[in-house]
Amino acid sequence: MKRRLLLSALAVMLAAGLLMTGGYAASNDAVAYAAEATQNEDIPIGSSNEVMMVGVVEPTIMSVTMPTYVPFHISRSVQGENKVISPRITVTNNSSIPVSLDVVYTSVDLSRLQGTTWSNGPYIGENQVAVGFQPETLLNQMPTTLDQTKWLLENTAQDINIMTLGAYDSSAMYVVGTLGAAVPENYSFSVVPTFVVRQA
Repeated sequence: MKRRLLLSALAVMLAAGLLMTGGYAASNDAVAYAAEATQNEDIPIGSSNEVMMVGVVEPTIMSVTMPTYVPFHISRSVQGENKVISPRITVTNNSSIPVSLDVVYTSVDLSRLQGTTWSNGPYIGENQVAVGFQPETLLNQMPTTLDQTKWLLENTAQDINIMTLGAYDSSAMYVVGTLGAAVPENYSFSVVPTFVVRQA
């Protein structure tokens, strides 16, 4: 009788152990599924779930205001290294982020200046012209030297940073340049830089 009770008790304990092991395995599967569900989860009808979304606001418009036509005069009689007289060019950043103003190409037409060629810097020959941009250092005063000049390259791709502006900031620059002793006077030439506005 005792033996029969002992066998029955062992059978019950074995059955309970199997049920507990199955329950533990099912519990582990549920934890693993829950961890996977943080990445991708089905939401049953009538239930709810939270999804964390992170958004980054990026500017869609970068806008800079500057003149589209700048007449300047270049003459050997101008005092100082800089032989150009130009208006003050004000550039305004209308964007909520800092921007850089770069020249990527400069179209030059010297056809009216017979025998004249372009120079890509301050060192010029008798029949050469060189032009660039210089930031304003003294309020409302033309630069007299050619220091800090960003020289324009003739009819070729380039990538020259002219200035960097903070959000809603403004700054000023001037056209500067020099010419050789044999460049003919009283004739005009055109310099058309292509500007690109980029996020600084």
